Amino acid sequence: MSADIRIGVFVCDCGTNIAGVVNVPEVVAFAKTLRHVAWADEGKWSCSVDYLKRMQDLIKEHRINRVVVASCTPRTHEPLFKRNTREAGVNPYLLEFVSIREQVSWVHMREPRVATEKAKDLVKMGVAKAALLEAGDEIRLPVKTDCLIIGGGMAGMNAALSVAAQGFNAFIVEKEPRLGGLLNTLCFLSHGHHRRPAAQIVEAKAAQVLAHPKIKVFTGTRIESMQGYIGNYHVALRTDGNGTGAFLDISTVIVATGMQEIEPVRQFEYGNDPRVKTQLQLEAALRSKQLGSVSSVVMINCVNSKNDSRGCCTVGCHVAVKNAIAVKTLRKDADIIILYRDMSLVREEGAAQQQAKQLGVKFLRFPDNRYPEVRKDGDRLRVRVYDLLAGKEFEVPADLIVLTTALRGNESVEQVKDLLKVSTNPDGFFQEAHVKLAPLEFATHGVSLGGCAKAPMFLKESCEAGIGAAMKASIPMKNGYIEAEGIVADIDLTQCSQCGLCSQRCPYRAIRVDAEDHPAVIQALCKGCGLCAADCPNECISIVHYTDEQVLAQVAAALEENPGQKIIAFICHWCALGGVDMAGVSRLQYPAHARLIRVMCSARVSIKMMRRAFEGGAAGVLVAGCEFPTCHYIQGNYAAETRVKRARKKLAKAGYDPAKLWNIWCSAADGPKFADTMRTMVKELGL
Repeated sequence: MSADIRIGVFVCDCGTNIAGVVNVPEVVAFAKTLRHVAWADEGKWSCSVDYLKRMQDLIKEHRINRVVVASCTPRTHEPLFKRNTREAGVNPYLLEFVSIREQVSWVHMREPRVATEKAKDLVKMGVAKAALLEAGDEIRLPVKTDCLIIGGGMAGMNAALSVAAQGFNAFIVEKEPRLGGLLNTLCFLSHGHHRRPAAQIVEAKAAQVLAHPKIKVFTGTRIESMQGYIGNYHVALRTDGNGTGAFLDISTVIVATGMQEIEPVRQFEYGNDPRVKTQLQLEAALRSKQLGSVSSVVMINCVNSKNDSRGCCTVGCHVAVKNAIAVKTLRKDADIIILYRDMSLVREEGAAQQQAKQLGVKFLRFPDNRYPEVRKDGDRLRVRVYDLLAGKEFEVPADLIVLTTALRGNESVEQVKDLLKVSTNPDGFFQEAHVKLAPLEFATHGVSLGGCAKAPMFLKESCEAGIGAAMKASIPMKNGYIEAEGIVADIDLTQCSQCGLCSQRCPYRAIRVDAEDHPAVIQALCKGCGLCAADCPNECISIVHYTDEQVLAQVAAALEENPGQKIIAFICHWCALGGVDMAGVSRLQYPAHARLIRVMCSARVSIKMMRRAFEGGAAGVLVAGCEFPTCHYIQGNYAAETRVKRARKKLAKAGYDPAKLWNIWCSAADGPKFADTMRTMVKELGL
């Protein structure tokens, strides 16, 4: 290790958020004793403009060439300190970020002595890694002005118009024969006197799109293949019917594929009796004016939603009230009852419910655990329901039963997901990079997300999301380039056995094998997940900023003292660390035995890393990644799960207790799960 390494450690008070629990001056004094630390300093608010300037001055004054910041979560503030480090003249890849707020002060509030010792350990681990860091560079990619919009619904059309309004070229690919998406199946939008035929809205917007010289529309067309990356996508299209094809060179992509109903399966006589319909099927009947002669209509809300599988569908109550008014307007004498668990209505929708009541629509609330029952009585349908407010059961006849069912992503989701290498949730809605920090973006650079492809939305929200996605796509097209983070794979061919495993396993196809079987990394495609490095049998692949040596240095530093009282936890940067942060924000108190090591993906954690922790005397090891089936890196958690199972077998053969190797899959919102895991591990490991 070179003697000219000079590390600066900057420990934040965060007001009293950290300093109210952790003895920060003691942590600073401890940091000064660590090898290669040239300066350590305490900052009351390290992210403030004043302290950022002070940090720059100290870096220059003490000739610091590595930086460790101990403060809050890297998920929110690491980019800020990277910029500050660069402005101070130090390569931003020579910065290591340590979380002593979410991981220490907020979760060990009643144990200031223990919290201070844990903060010291985390700083020591950060310094150990910082000493091994190497300079890196962002990857600058040229970006032209051609944008592909997948989906020609309202979100897609608004996105295209927004892109075109800035002088860029927009290409809409819509699998259906005409533009409009879900609105083509609806009758009316809004309520009462303010309602508008959906067809009018679609026609007006489609006319704008078709008339714009910067927009080209492909209807009845599907994407046959897509290769490349931001600024350099090559897209092959195939038009249905005539079988003609087209090829496009695209720089950015907007996904606006929309949503569809989840059809009930063997529920409420749906599929057995044509008089049991979904809300969208009712919309089609209203639109074609083929409602028939109905005198009694029962709507059942929350079908397949607000249960263990999924939450509220968001728009169902609105749709039920809207359609009840529409039916009542056409059949004034009809009896209409909406059976509901909770009426989730906001803004003007509350007034719509009052209007429905004035028209004679009845509302009946049933218990969460006692759904209505539908049965046939001769030629009639009957619905038995327990009225929660009246406290008794009723049975009502029905000519028509309408189910307000849950929603899912459009049928094209799986194909688009595979083409773009992006993630979806269990219901086929696309997953944004971060619910707060990047709500309209994917982890894949240059691909934006708009409208109901993300989640059920009202028309206004969907249109706004389409415009927002267009703004995101326009930034690199306006700049003419994008800078991608330089956390990528690097292959040392001198040790490579040319097995091809890295190329086969890469979820982004970022490793190509040449004619001589030599693998090469296409940096523009690589996302730095580390799956290839952890799988490489000869250990000849490293990940910038997360090399084996750097990660193992953190393990060793954590276990220097009292290793038998410590748990080494490898935590993925995205969902699992989000869960850790949420536990902190929620002030969930749990034992302080864990020493967390951040990796970009759980797939980066090799068997060697797990074993080294046990060799160092760790009481237990935890590997935590994204909750299935989603993963920020598409299939990283699947690879990690397989590797953990293999690791347990190898550990057992080496004489270690495989039961001490744990793994969890945690969503970014599930702080309680992480906190409970810590409590359970400590208890079962006998700490």
